[in-house]
Amino acid sequence: MIAWLILIINYTLALFMWLIVGRLVLSLFRANRENFIMAFFIKFTEPVYKITRKIVPFAKESCIPWISIILIVIVRLAFVII
Repeated sequence: MIAWLILIINYTLALFMWLIVGRLVLSLFRANRENFIMAFFIKFTEPVYKITRKIVPFAKESCIPWISIILIVIVRLAFVII
């Protein structure tokens, strides 16, 4: 039962990591925030960004996605090691 819980948490964190990567890629192409695809990525990644801003309040806004990805990878590794 605990193995399933760890897998679900791991896959959820992986999903958020790939959503952040998708938002980064779309932002390189000057994606409009009113575009429904960009709005989807913003809607699902903004909660992760808010948590990252609380953990690392001194970070620049342009560094938040990269810091978020690093934090997600650290948490995923922590769950895999357990």
